[in-house]
Amino acid sequence: MIHTPMNRKIFFIVLLLLIPPASFAGGENISDRVEVGQTREQLAHELGRPDKIERLKKQSRPVWGPEEEFWDKIPAGTMLEVWRYTSPEGRLNLYFMDGGDTLAYKAYAPKGVVYESGK
Repeated sequence: MIHTPMNRKIFFIVLLLLIPPASFAGGENISDRVEVGQTREQLAHELGRPDKIERLKKQSRPVWGPEEEFWDKIPAGTMLEVWRYTSPEGRLNLYFMDGGDTLAYKAYAPKGVVYESGK
């Protein structure tokens, strides 16, 4: 094989196509293993026990971070159960509404991402 700049470019392009994308990310994104609509049982089987479970009543105050996408869709006063998972890649919160058995919302914050308020 002749080592020309063009051959090197082709080699690296082929190499990039053959390497799985997860190897660049440092591992699997825990959020990719979860889909809205899965049951508690399915999630516990897939992810194991949460690091923390929090029960709270949804307040009307604003939030910042990945929850911004859906927070306003949840009526004030709704009882939420939040399963929290932490992985080397980031933090995952799973939201169940009013004692329901299926996942209503998920919020994933990659490690190192900082969310700021609009103030």
